[in-house]
Amino acid sequence: MFRIKICGITSAKDASMAVACGADAIGINFYRGSRRYVAPEEAAPIVAAVRGKATPVGVFVNELPEAIVEVCRLLGIEVVQLSGREPASHSASLPFRKIKTVHLREGSEHEAYRDYPCEALLLDAHLPGEFGGTGRVLDWEAIGGRKPRKTWFLAGGLTPENVAAAIRLAGPDGVDVASGVENHPGRKDPEKVKRFIKNAKEGFDIAGV
Repeated sequence: MFRIKICGITSAKDASMAVACGADAIGINFYRGSRRYVAPEEAAPIVAAVRGKATPVGVFVNELPEAIVEVCRLLGIEVVQLSGREPASHSASLPFRKIKTVHLREGSEHEAYRDYPCEALLLDAHLPGEFGGTGRVLDWEAIGGRKPRKTWFLAGGLTPENVAAAIRLAGPDGVDVASGVENHPGRKDPEKVKRFIKNAKEGFDIAGV
């Protein structure tokens, strides 16, 4: 699906910059409770900035399937990330490729999503009341010892400085970052993005992924 996703993009400028640095995907957050929220009517330039160059991913939290379909069809988004407590029936009804976020406390919660109707899982840290972008680091070595059986992405506290080690220890199929490459929520730091992507690619090469 992709290897490196820069999430929480809020402007076409940052989207273009992330793609120029080598991102395979960018995440646009349509959850109103997020500090990185983008209104659907303002997201078209962001999607246009990456069209044909990287995958735009629509991020939703506890949203009704019909609302997700409306937003994605309006914008031409074909991959969605479900980051709340969406039941399997909601995911199954969506005519898109799907990524299900699993917020880990003990490290093995993803096992409950073995049969969840999605193409991939995204493992992130649990923080009460938050649905991503917390900067909290997971136990990579523990995850590496009990990886999901689906395609999966690693998130949670990744930075340019630690992403290569995280890939080596956890062995994900891809990585996802938001706060680790920001100056402040929703505003990406070009130098951090560039270094994150460079180091992630080196980590994947070393890990043979």
